[in-house]
Amino acid sequence: SHRRVTAMVNYSKWDNLDLGSDDDEPRTSGVPNVTKLEGPSTVTFGGGRGRNVDIQVNAPAPAPAPIAVGTKAIAPPPNRSALDVSYAKFDAMAGDISSDDDINDYYEDEYHEQMDNQRREEAEEELRNPDGTWKKLPPLRRQPGVYTGELPPPSYPPPEVVEARQLAETKTLAERTERFTLNGGREDATATTAPYMWAQTHDECVLSVIVPQETKAKDVRVDCDESHCKVILAHHAMKTATMLIDDSIAHKIDPEPRDDEELERSADGFDVPRAYGEWEVCDWEPKGRRVVRVTFRKKGLGMMTHWWRRALSGGVNLGT
Repeated sequence: SHRRVTAMVNYSKWDNLDLGSDDDEPRTSGVPNVTKLEGPSTVTFGGGRGRNVDIQVNAPAPAPAPIAVGTKAIAPPPNRSALDVSYAKFDAMAGDISSDDDINDYYEDEYHEQMDNQRREEAEEELRNPDGTWKKLPPLRRQPGVYTGELPPPSYPPPEVVEARQLAETKTLAERTERFTLNGGREDATATTAPYMWAQTHDECVLSVIVPQETKAKDVRVDCDESHCKVILAHHAMKTATMLIDDSIAHKIDPEPRDDEELERSADGFDVPRAYGEWEVCDWEPKGRRVVRVTFRKKGLGMMTHWWRRALSGGVNLGT
C-alpha cells in the first residue's frame, strides 16, 4: 500500500501583495474642509472681488477645570460663545450693495389721505375770497320741466320716459274701467248719487264710487239693507260729510253669510242682525284718487241667473 502525503500551503506570500489601483484615492467630494484656528485670526469673506469683509476671530477660551463633587468630577458645559464674531460689517456690506435709487414706499391709506387733503384745499381755495372769508353762493333754483338743450336737467326724466309713464297710467285706468263696468255701465250724478260705475256677475253686483286721494277706510261709512244703500264720506278736518250714494237698490239682495261667532250667538238665542253688502277702499289712479267698492249678493233664484238692467233705482236701464 502507498501512503499519500499532502503538502502544507504557505499563505504568507499574499500578505505583501499590492492590490491597490489608481482609482483608490480618498474621496473628499461633499466633505467640508475644517480648519482649526489655534489662536486669534482674521477671516476674509468676499473672494477678493473688491468688497471684502474681514472678521476677527478670537482664540477659544481655555476649558474650565472640572468641578469636583464628592469623589466624582463633573465636567462644566461647553462654552458656546467661544467664537466672538461681529456681524456689524455684514450689515455695512449689505448697505453698500443696496441701490441708492430706491423709491420710498407709501402705504395706500396714507396716499389716499394726502390726495383727499389736496383736493379739499383746492376746493376751499375756489370757495374762499382773498381775505379768507367764504364766497356767497347764489341760491339753488328748481328749473322748470321744459327741455331746451340737448340733454334734460338731471332732476327731470326725459320726455320719452314721461310719455311712457302716461301711457302706462292710461292703460291701467282703461283696464280698471272695463273691469268696473263689466256687464254694467257708468252713471252720471243725480240728486241722490255721485257719479258711479257698476258691474255684475252671475251672483254679485258691485258699485264703484271715486273718492279723493288719501281717503282711508275710517273716512267712509256704508249702510246697506235688503233694498237700500248709503255711502257717506266724512271730512274730519272740516267736521262735515258728503253723501255719495243714497238710493234704493234695483232688486232685493241676500245678506252676507254668517261667520262662526254669529252662528254661535244665534244658536244661543241672541238676536244677531244680518249684514248686507261688503265694501272696501282701494286705489283708482296710480298715486292719485281712490275708489269705494260695495258688493251686493243677488237674490238666489235657484238654477236661474238674474241679469240686472241697472244697479240702483235712479240709474238708467241698459240698452236704452
